Amino acid sequence: MLTIKAPAKINWFLEILGKRPDGFHEIATVMQTIDLFDEISVEDDPCGEITLTCNIDLGDPRQNLVYRAAELLRDLHAPTMGARIHLQKRIPHGAGLGGGSSDAANALIALNRQWGLDLCNDELQNLVSRVGSDCAFFVEGGTAICTGRGEVVEPIQDIVGANLVILYPDDVCPTAKVYQELAGHLTYQPRDCYLFHDLTSKASMSDLVGLIFNRLQEPALRVSARLRKVWDITTQEADVLVRFVSGSGSSIAFLMPSREAAEKLAESLTQRQLGRSFAVKTLPRGAVWG
Repeated sequence: MLTIKAPAKINWFLEILGKRPDGFHEIATVMQTIDLFDEISVEDDPCGEITLTCNIDLGDPRQNLVYRAAELLRDLHAPTMGARIHLQKRIPHGAGLGGGSSDAANALIALNRQWGLDLCNDELQNLVSRVGSDCAFFVEGGTAICTGRGEVVEPIQDIVGANLVILYPDDVCPTAKVYQELAGHLTYQPRDCYLFHDLTSKASMSDLVGLIFNRLQEPALRVSARLRKVWDITTQEADVLVRFVSGSGSSIAFLMPSREAAEKLAESLTQRQLGRSFAVKTLPRGAVWG
């Protein structure tokens, strides 16, 4: 049995550039892996079947991104193989943290190794982008500018060791509703994320703070009354450099000056029953989190 970790992500930057002819939205985003993980275990199935189990209820497993990614990999590259896949979930669902996309990408990484396929990362990215828009990013992770539907991944200088607190306020923000809420408001001038190219390994947290932006933050706050309530409650938290909604919500990320400050805030948020909170660090680029 092979077990690897599938990291969550935050979005340092997220701009919506418009609606595409295929119905998706054109985006420009800067994604970042963090050390909050699901775990994926794979082993061969002697009957040639693909099965997926999980520590939580997934509904129909055949509709899960992990199952769909594994089935696509088998159909295209290993038609005689089967796998028993177990998913241990820790990343909250519907939180803007990319858990489902990361699980799909890292399931492919695990099965690529388990089945001895030797597919390169570019091949895995192309394959998993057929399953979900932001799945390709998780093949390597780290810090990257993602464009198109999110499937065009451009690695940039890793933002390593930044301390954050992730607060999941126990409410799901449906992505479609957040986009509908954005569409119902006035037009805007799109912002550019390419100043992230100028960040170096010596960049300070204050350099980063000035670049953080999320076009979907306000729509998410309007869609989820629970998120808005928690957002308003946490306006004056000590030591926070900046806070922002990750992705389409519903998680709030707090950038902190130190690990000690992050752990203190995470404990406080939990004690006040504002949701599930995690003190995390940013992660560098790397294919397998094993």
